[in-house]
Amino acid sequence: MGRWEGVAGRRVLLVVALVLAAVLLAFLHGPTPTPPALAPTPVTSPAQQPVKAPVGVNVTQPAERARLIVAVVEAGGGGRVLVNGTEASTWNSTRPFTLLLKAVPDTCYAFDHWEVNGTEHSGPDLALAIAGNTTIRAVFYKPLYTVTINTNATGAAAQINGENYTLPTSLRVPACSTVEVKPLETPLYKPLNTTLKITVEGDASITLRYWAKTQYPVQVLINGKPQYVEARDSPFFKGNGTVEMQGDWIHIKGSFLIYIYIPWNLTHVIVEARNVNGTLIVMRLCEWGADPFAYGKMMGEDVGVLRVEFEGCRVVGYAYYGYVRGKRYECELPGALRVSVHGEAWIRITAYP
Repeated sequence: MGRWEGVAGRRVLLVVALVLAAVLLAFLHGPTPTPPALAPTPVTSPAQQPVKAPVGVNVTQPAERARLIVAVVEAGGGGRVLVNGTEASTWNSTRPFTLLLKAVPDTCYAFDHWEVNGTEHSGPDLALAIAGNTTIRAVFYKPLYTVTINTNATGAAAQINGENYTLPTSLRVPACSTVEVKPLETPLYKPLNTTLKITVEGDASITLRYWAKTQYPVQVLINGKPQYVEARDSPFFKGNGTVEMQGDWIHIKGSFLIYIYIPWNLTHVIVEARNVNGTLIVMRLCEWGADPFAYGKMMGEDVGVLRVEFEGCRVVGYAYYGYVRGKRYECELPGALRVSVHGEAWIRITAYP
């Protein structure tokens, strides 16, 4: 026991001596510096890593908004356009849409075509699918119409809007224009119509009547002596056949409606007929404003009347007669005999006061 106690005592004394030596040494060299604290290296998680932008994409711009599709509808001069039943001219949407278009021309105009982004489309009604910005325009125009001037006398003349024309003729004129037609007298024809004006709203036809100045070789016994008098075709019927004198008798063959002019002061007029083959009708015209007597189917073989006498407007003897009412033309002068022949007949006319 004494040996181990001595050894332990010596070990304690040695430890104490070492501690005292360390203290003394620290006192002689000053305090020992403290070493720095260690920190983990920050590790960036995948969510925190910067994202690499695709080529051509600016990641600094906000997301693009939906594109607006705009359609503009225009109406050219001469009309208007209804779009989906309204007259709205501008339409837009972010999605494709359809427009129902209807072109409505103004008076005197007509629809021609649509222009859709410069491309023509036909038909006044159009259903158009709009998928991008679009400009639509309706094109109108003033149509031309045909005005035809007819006549009963080929070669007659008329002045149309200040220019002279030989008839018949046709003109092309703009819609709603005014056409003035003035019949002209020529060496062969005298007009029965006066100047007229029309407003052209479509194709039109006008018929002018002329009084032919060409005379048939007709003689009348006036106070017992043969004298030539004027005899002209009716402006409403073109004769076909022959008219000639055979002594005191007028030979008419074919189809004719002739006016034989006997002065009204020759009150008494006698018409005789022979060798009638077909129909012969005679009428004498009264003074202006009076109703002329008309005698139908007289002097024909089926009637057997071969002589008719007129005293003014009154007929003497047997005849079928009636009244002719309505407009009187210049060819229907008082005193004129209106002779209609279809077939063949010889007639002799005597007149006296």
